[in-house]
Amino acid sequence: MTANTALRNPEVGIAARWRDAVVGAWAVRAVRMGTLGSCLIFVGSLTPAFLPTDTALHRLWLLRSLQDGAGRVVATAVLLLGVLLLLSAWLRLYPRDDGIDVSRATLVLWSLPLLLAPPLFSDDAYSYAAQGRIVQLGMDPYAVGPAQLGGSFASQVDPIWLNTPAPYGPLALQIQHVVVSLFGGNAYASAVAMRVPALIALVVIVTLVPRLARTFGKDPRFALWLGVLNPLTVLHLLGGAHNDAVMIALVVVALWLATKRHLVLASLAVALAATVKQPALVAVVAVGLLCAPAPLPSRFESWTRARWAHVAAASAMALAGFAAITAATGLGYGWIGAMGVPGQVRNYLAPSTSLGALLEIALRFLGQDGGADLALTVTRDLALLGCALVLAWLVLRRAPRQPVTSLVLMFLAIVVFAPTVQPWYMLWGGVLLGLTTLGRVHLRAATWLTAFFACFGVIVYSAHNGILAFGVSAGLGVLWIVTGHDRELVHPDK
Repeated sequence: MTANTALRNPEVGIAARWRDAVVGAWAVRAVRMGTLGSCLIFVGSLTPAFLPTDTALHRLWLLRSLQDGAGRVVATAVLLLGVLLLLSAWLRLYPRDDGIDVSRATLVLWSLPLLLAPPLFSDDAYSYAAQGRIVQLGMDPYAVGPAQLGGSFASQVDPIWLNTPAPYGPLALQIQHVVVSLFGGNAYASAVAMRVPALIALVVIVTLVPRLARTFGKDPRFALWLGVLNPLTVLHLLGGAHNDAVMIALVVVALWLATKRHLVLASLAVALAATVKQPALVAVVAVGLLCAPAPLPSRFESWTRARWAHVAAASAMALAGFAAITAATGLGYGWIGAMGVPGQVRNYLAPSTSLGALLEIALRFLGQDGGADLALTVTRDLALLGCALVLAWLVLRRAPRQPVTSLVLMFLAIVVFAPTVQPWYMLWGGVLLGLTTLGRVHLRAATWLTAFFACFGVIVYSAHNGILAFGVSAGLGVLWIVTGHDRELVHPDK
C-alpha cells in the first residue's frame, strides 16, 4: 500500500492510516535520502551561525567541538551536504507513473529532524520572539525596537533590527505574543517555538493544496511535490519559522472557500492573511472571481458586471475584516510607518536595489555625488511604479481568464519589484504554483530557483562561521554543479 493510499483508506483509524503512510513513504529510497539530509541539516545548524551567543547549548560537551575552528568548517560542510541531499531527494520524487506516491507522510519525515534545530537561514524568529515580548509587556511594537527589552530577548536579535519597529501586521504580533507567553518568557525557546504556528500552517497547506488541485483539474501529486515538499518550504517556512507560512495558509484557505462559493468567509480569510503580512490583500481578486457566477462562453475571458461586483464585494469585506481584526488586537496601524524597515538593509537579491547600487557606483566614479545619493531611491521608486502597472495589467487582462495564475504572478511581481527580496518570499506564489499550468521552461526555472535559493542560505550564513567555512561551502556548491548533479534540475521529469 502506497503512502497516499494509506492516508485515504477509510477502513482504519487515523493513527493507523498515518502509521501505514509513514511506513510506505519510508520504503522509498528518495524519502530516506531526504530524511538523512534533514538530519544532517540539524547537526550542521548547531554552530554560532545559527545559535545565539548567550545560549547554554554552546557549553554542552557534544556541541563544544562545533563552536570554533575546524568544527565550524566541518559543520558547515555537513549542513550543505544535507541541503544538497534534500534537494536531490525532492527532484527524484517528481511524480511519475511508476507507482511511487508523493505524500504528506514524506513532509512529516523530512520535517521532524528540524523541529528542534535553531532557526535556520534567518534571524527573523529571534525578532519575532522579541516583538512578542514587547507586546506581552504592554509596549507598542510599532514604536519601540527589541533594544528596549535588554537581556536575552535583545541579545539574540540581529543588531540591524535592534532599534527598528515591527513591520508585521497586528495578527502576526499577537501570535508572537501568544507563543512567548506559552513558553514562559524564555527567549531562545520562544524563538524555536515560532515553528508552532508555522507547523499548523503547513498542516493546513498540505491538506488543502491537493484538494484545490483536483478542483482546478490539476495533478494533486504534482501540486504537493512542487509547492509543499519543495526544499524551500521545508527549510524556510518550517526551518526558518517564518510568519509567511501563516499568511500563505490563510490565502490557501481563502481560495478553497472561494471554490465553495463562500464569498464572505473567503474574504475574511484574506483579511486574516493580510493582518499577518499585507501583500496577501491581492488575493481578493482571485477570491471574487472564483465566487462569481460562471459567465457565458463568449464572455469567459473578459470582465463582466457580476465579476466586478464580486471582486468589489470581496475587497470591501476584506478591508472591513482587516479593520475589525486590527481593532480587536489593540495594536493599531503603526505598521504603515514601519513598512520601510526591511528596505533599510541593502539586499542585493532585489533587482531595484542591485541596479540602484550599480548606478550609484557609476555616478560616483563620474563625480556626480548628488545623483549618486539619489540613485537607490530613484530605482526603488521606479520599481514600485512598475509593480503597480504590472498588477493593474494582471487584474484587467489576465485575472478573468486565470484567477489563480494571476494571483501567483501578482505575488511574483510584488517580490521582484520589492526593495528587498528574501528566499522565502518566493513561496508566496510558489506554494500555489502547482495549481497553474506549467510548461517545461517554467518547471526548469522553478527547479533552478529552488536550488539557487536553497544553497544561497547555506553559503551566506556560513560566513558567520568564518571565511574558511564560507569558502568550503561555496566550493562544495560549485563541485556539486561541475560533477553533473545539476542535470536533474534540467530534466526533473525524466
